[in-house]
Amino acid sequence: MSFRNRLRLFFGLIVIVPMVALGFVLFALTARSETGKADAGIVAGGRAAVGLYREEVARARPALRRIARDPELRLAIASGRPAATERRLRRLASGRVRAVELWSPAGERLAHAGSRTAVAAAGLPLVVRGRSRGFLSVSVTDAPSFAYRVNGLTGREIVMVRGGRPLASTLAGRPSAQGLPRDDRLTTVTIDGEKYRGRFVPVTASPGPTVRLGVLSPSATVSDQIAANRLLIACLLALFVLLALISAAFVGRALAGQIATFLAAARRLSRGDFRQPVPIHGRDEFAELGREFNDMSEQLEAKIEEVERKRQELAETIRRVGDALATGLDRRGVVALAVRQAVDACEAEVGRSLPLARGAFAGCEVGKLDGALESAIEAAERDVFTVSPDVGPELIGALEGDERAERTRRAVSAHGPGVHALSIGLRSLVDGPEYLGAISIARHGKPFTRDEEELLEYLAGQAVVSVENASLHEAVERQAVTDELTGLANVRAFLDTLDRELERSRRFGTPLGLVMVDLDDFKRVNDTYGHQQGDGVLAQVAGVLRESSRELDTAARYGGEELAMILPQTDASGAELLAERVREAIQSLPVRRVDGKGSLSVTASFGVAAAPESGSDRMDLIAAADAALYTAKRGGKNRVERAETALTEPFTPHR
Repeated sequence: MSFRNRLRLFFGLIVIVPMVALGFVLFALTARSETGKADAGIVAGGRAAVGLYREEVARARPALRRIARDPELRLAIASGRPAATERRLRRLASGRVRAVELWSPAGERLAHAGSRTAVAAAGLPLVVRGRSRGFLSVSVTDAPSFAYRVNGLTGREIVMVRGGRPLASTLAGRPSAQGLPRDDRLTTVTIDGEKYRGRFVPVTASPGPTVRLGVLSPSATVSDQIAANRLLIACLLALFVLLALISAAFVGRALAGQIATFLAAARRLSRGDFRQPVPIHGRDEFAELGREFNDMSEQLEAKIEEVERKRQELAETIRRVGDALATGLDRRGVVALAVRQAVDACEAEVGRSLPLARGAFAGCEVGKLDGALESAIEAAERDVFTVSPDVGPELIGALEGDERAERTRRAVSAHGPGVHALSIGLRSLVDGPEYLGAISIARHGKPFTRDEEELLEYLAGQAVVSVENASLHEAVERQAVTDELTGLANVRAFLDTLDRELERSRRFGTPLGLVMVDLDDFKRVNDTYGHQQGDGVLAQVAGVLRESSRELDTAARYGGEELAMILPQTDASGAELLAERVREAIQSLPVRRVDGKGSLSVTASFGVAAAPESGSDRMDLIAAADAALYTAKRGGKNRVERAETALTEPFTPHR
């Protein structure tokens, strides 16, 4: 196969094969991305629906308490008159009340009045004349109106099912409950011949059959978007491949002739013929390469013996370079390697590193220092950090911001009776201290040459680059999990920590508290005093959370003005007490105004939840705390609300 054909094949392999692989990857990613966006919308819709459902339950409680105190109803129940009880229930099921039901202690429905599609019922045990008469539940909303409210709020299709029977739907037809999933996982369902991506969440909060609320999104919408994205990707990849093939043909033709010339010259060199030079035409890069090729052939014969002599040194250098790469982010290892290499390469007897900047690296020693060698090294190190007239232009340039000012000083030597030392300062290349430390070597006998000084300067420069790369790497790792404004954990670190603590809570059977914090009227602060003032408020409130947290707690910025606290080994009562302390601290916090005209005060609302009573996974626990926070906001703000316990009813109905 000719060189031209091989070049074309090479271009094809490095362009077409990766493009095909990239196409498959992009096709998979676009499908996963679109499905993920749809699933995220469904999950968010489910959370909104659960929150709205709980709000409806809370809205039914005043009517429940009023009906539970009704004298005629209590008399009819106490006298054991079912007919009178049902008549009274029918009279009470009027106005805003959609349905009233009476359940036995065993979970059987004794009486019903009102709509059969009523949902979001609030209930309580009914005690008449000192005896438990069962369980009374009251609903002020029905399934169709609730479904359309959720539909308007989330933009998703809603299906409500109770006890295997459809209650309400925003779909065109009336779907059957057959074939719908029995759990709350995201899945694909088929309704009236149409496929939907959705999730069915149980939302029952009173006796009776389970009410399951489905949040659905048409699969066809996602499929159409995936198809459109894939078509665009395919067109772009095809265009790129076409351009690459055209370029490959052109470049192959241009290079073939030049390569043939250099191939003939290389064959001559392989036979040991250094006399015939490569013909040079023009002034392009190939002509420059030809000139360099001819210069190389002239020097090659003289260098053969030197290359052989240096071969062993090169092998050792390669080993050391490999070691340096392996320890590139290890500050101690990089500086220690530089000291060892300086001792070996400069034929010194001893060497050491002296750290100055705290935490930059650790000191090390190579060889055994005697009194004379140590005195010489100390003298050289003192001279390194002495400001002399020859560094004046450098210091002036640094003060004036001149980037062309010299940044690397030369190695400094010191001498004693029969001993010689060499030291170089490790100067910072980025913002930070002037010096990170110094590297020094010493020996008996002859002084160090200028070549050895340059080698030490080079090694010191490489050590500084590696040390500061390690510092930057650590800083980037910290920034990846920290919110820049507040200094708290960011939302990604918050979710990872919450998953980890939930797993630990399940494994060891310990409680886990979660507090969601939202600053009251934060938009008014931004609108009145500006976003700079709002940032200052967030930063000071974050400081309160930090000061109130234990070492094992995690305070995070959840988003915007919403903060959160993860409290391991803390139940709901303990989390509520902590939230109250934090609320009082924020209320009494004087926030200085950025315009210097006094200070302002801020308050915050708190939602408290705990695992396992409020939820066993991340989504349920956050939803419970968010619902409690929403209740605190609606209740007047500047208060702490505790999430309702999931399954707090004293009786569990048969299903």
